[in-house]
Amino acid sequence: MAGTDWMRDAACQHRPDLDWFDLDCNLAACLAVCADCPVGDDCLDYAIEHELRDGLWGGEWGYRLEAYVKKRGRGRRGRR
Repeated sequence: MAGTDWMRDAACQHRPDLDWFDLDCNLAACLAVCADCPVGDDCLDYAIEHELRDGLWGGEWGYRLEAYVKKRGRGRRGRR
């Protein structure tokens, strides 16, 4: 999806009770939501494109998310 249109279909929109940027206490719950999200690839692409390194994006976080962002900087994209 172009731009941010995909965000309206994101499963996390229905879970404002979860903190998607402080994952210490709710990582498992956040990952479960991401696992069933219909726009997970769009979400990760957005994070990579905008070099977002904090939070959970498309089921990736921490050093894994950082690795995707670094790959983009070297001209390589792709997931899984």
